[in-house]
Amino acid sequence: MKIIILAAGKGERLWPLTRNTPKSLVHIGNGMTILETQLQAIARAGVSDVVIVGGYRVEQIEAKIRVYREEMNLNIDVVFNPFFHLSNNLVSLWFAKFAMEDDFIVVNGDDIFKAHVLQGLLEQPRSKEICAVISEKSAYDDDDMKVRKEGECLTHISKKIPLDEAAGESIGMIRVLGKATNAVAAELESMVRNPDNLGIFWLEAFNALISQDWEVWTHKIKPEDWAEMDFHPDIDIVRQRLDASLADIVSGDD
Repeated sequence: MKIIILAAGKGERLWPLTRNTPKSLVHIGNGMTILETQLQAIARAGVSDVVIVGGYRVEQIEAKIRVYREEMNLNIDVVFNPFFHLSNNLVSLWFAKFAMEDDFIVVNGDDIFKAHVLQGLLEQPRSKEICAVISEKSAYDDDDMKVRKEGECLTHISKKIPLDEAAGESIGMIRVLGKATNAVAAELESMVRNPDNLGIFWLEAFNALISQDWEVWTHKIKPEDWAEMDFHPDIDIVRQRLDASLADIVSGDD
């Protein structure tokens, strides 16, 4: 199993914090970066192979992981997406296609999550070859990556889903197993050949697979089990919660 972390973007919505720093290395409190919390959760979930797709200020990520490799006993590779300033994260995932020869999990580079989120995903039956982590809450906003679903499977993933039609929110974490690994790699290869797709999110590849009758199963978690770092208020909220529901990310408790 490999974890693919997509961390190439410029994170302009967090400026000036990201003016000279990649978003994944923004500090969220207690001396912890976003990337460090992810790697700690990954290590505690028992996964050791990680591929980070970087772009903006990638040299800082490369320097930082020299320490993380030793501290957390992880095998970490960094892949550079030279088109990060011209494309969205679909292209970043395409650059990690070499890691799709075996089972893999894709994670957004601006997510923080409790270790049991990843552990729960890993424990889902292998019959669920594609399984997405979703969270349900009382209300959604336009920036949420909303989902529609039937039963336990997704029918569509998009920020454009009307708020009153949302059945949950994709947290940007999907596990892919077995024959589905080749299907995802093939779909990415097909999509990046179309210039119109350079500006779309990587989750669109899974909408394409759904249209081809692939089942995208769901693993549901609680809203307090994760957070996404998009805007300055997100950082402030997480810093306040480091002593509460997300403290396990720093302390190791779960």
